[in-house]
Amino acid sequence: MWDRQTLQQYSKVLTGHTGSVLCLQHDDKVIISGSSDSTVRVWDVESGEMVNTLIHHCEAVLHLSFNFKNGMMVTCSKDRSIAVWDMISPTEINLRRVLVGHRAAVNVVDFDEKYIVSASGDRTIKVWSTSSCEFVRTLNGHKRGIACLQYHDRLVVSGSSDNTIRLWDIECGACLRVLEGHEELVRCIRFDSKRIVSGAYDGKIKVWDLQAAMDPRAPAGTLCIRTLVEHSGRVFRLQFDEFQIVSSSHDDTILIWDFLNCNPPESSNSREDRTYTYVSNF
Repeated sequence: MWDRQTLQQYSKVLTGHTGSVLCLQHDDKVIISGSSDSTVRVWDVESGEMVNTLIHHCEAVLHLSFNFKNGMMVTCSKDRSIAVWDMISPTEINLRRVLVGHRAAVNVVDFDEKYIVSASGDRTIKVWSTSSCEFVRTLNGHKRGIACLQYHDRLVVSGSSDNTIRLWDIECGACLRVLEGHEELVRCIRFDSKRIVSGAYDGKIKVWDLQAAMDPRAPAGTLCIRTLVEHSGRVFRLQFDEFQIVSSSHDDTILIWDFLNCNPPESSNSREDRTYTYVSNF
């Protein structure tokens, strides 16, 4: 755990999992983590105490997404299943439904009030009804397994080990655009109303113009507006807002990139004069 203002590490370390921690999400009250030990654990942010352990999956928990306001969490696993949970309180989380349909490990899930979206090593994205948990449709197009996605409104953006990013209309299942540029598996992806930011096993972070990508007339070569090259290892996770990108890598570092002072696109491949903050070498 880190102080967001000072970037100093808290002395508090959360212990309890007996395997690698593979996914994590938090809000103001709880931290929820999934592990290769097949469990999901819930921690109190203030005390650091483990307050709940969820045992359902029979293999590693690869990703999770929760929203306490909606009273819901979705987890997915190497066991090919998706579990939907009702969240009454941190200590009372009950299994509602298990979704089965993928033919390989389910690597990532996202949801809102209308749809649950899952992506798998079987090369497909599946869409499920949030209210009924019934299957809706499959999005086909990636040539290899899918490692990451984000879903918001009608748009799904996914990244794959075929080295591409695809944009989808969730309502009709159409692939709207394919973004090419990464040289290895696209491991993490986030988007807002203006930009898509992707990180890959090639060690690069790319910033894409989302509004241009949604225009079929826009040339493919104009869509990547910036490439950030500083990590010396695979990029595993990232988040961003209007001001910063925060990325973590297999090179044992977390970097915070300054959007406001980033180099212009024509010089963005240079490692010199890069504006970033080095947070940690574990």
